[in-house]
Amino acid sequence: MVRLLLLTLLPLFLFGTEICTLSFKGFSGNVGLLKCRNLKPVTYRVDISNGKEVRSFLYSYPNNIDYLPFAVPFFWSGNITLTFYREGFKLARVNFKVEPLSRGISRLKVSYKTDTKRVSRDYSLIRKVLRTYSPVRYYESRPLFPLEFFKRISSPYGVRRFVNGKPAGFHKGVDFAAPYGEKIFAVLSGKVILARKLALTGNTIVIDHGWGLMTLYAHLSRIEIKEGEFVKQGEVIGRVGSSGRSTGPHLHFGVYLNDIAIDPLNFLKTGLRPAKDGN
Repeated sequence: MVRLLLLTLLPLFLFGTEICTLSFKGFSGNVGLLKCRNLKPVTYRVDISNGKEVRSFLYSYPNNIDYLPFAVPFFWSGNITLTFYREGFKLARVNFKVEPLSRGISRLKVSYKTDTKRVSRDYSLIRKVLRTYSPVRYYESRPLFPLEFFKRISSPYGVRRFVNGKPAGFHKGVDFAAPYGEKIFAVLSGKVILARKLALTGNTIVIDHGWGLMTLYAHLSRIEIKEGEFVKQGEVIGRVGSSGRSTGPHLHFGVYLNDIAIDPLNFLKTGLRPAKDGN
């Protein structure tokens, strides 16, 4: 029998030998974990649903004792249903509640013209990159901080944005104001799948850490790695800058799980693998 222990202790037990505890810190945009033992060397899947949409997460050949990460989209709140599968066979279903994250409103005025065709091409490229899924997992137990030093957080994750009076979504990462040229580090090991200059985010890097987990580093003054390279956790990948649409030197740091933008500060505090398995 599979066991899923939740904050609300409302699991629905079905078949299986796996034993899992659900760990989730209650707000939208956060990463959650199924902390499991007795896993088999097969493919597992987690589906989460808010009653209107379903988001899926795949885990290829986990260890016997392992953590299976999932993410709740920023605009989801209320009752969420999580369903756990092994090789397409339903093991368990459980409901939990998510509180909406509120980080305020940012109003920006942009006077210079934007090359809309280039922005559209860049957007399509980023969406394609962030939807990449690698069945191999590269990441360690815990992420490192991407900077040795920063002055302040100039814009947190989740701020609702209005540009020239029009809604422009929400801030999908966190901005660290830092000195120009400050070293930027890979927070986890992974494969560089994007390293180039884009219209809005300037010099931009995306690293694939496996199992759908990506980190994004934007507005760099310099990129110091190339697309296709494998980088190790803690390796210098670039320098802080103000390229693209930017008002001053800073690092925009984003984290995505299966193309869901999650709160980077929550992510940086999360243990992604059991400590003894973390490399």
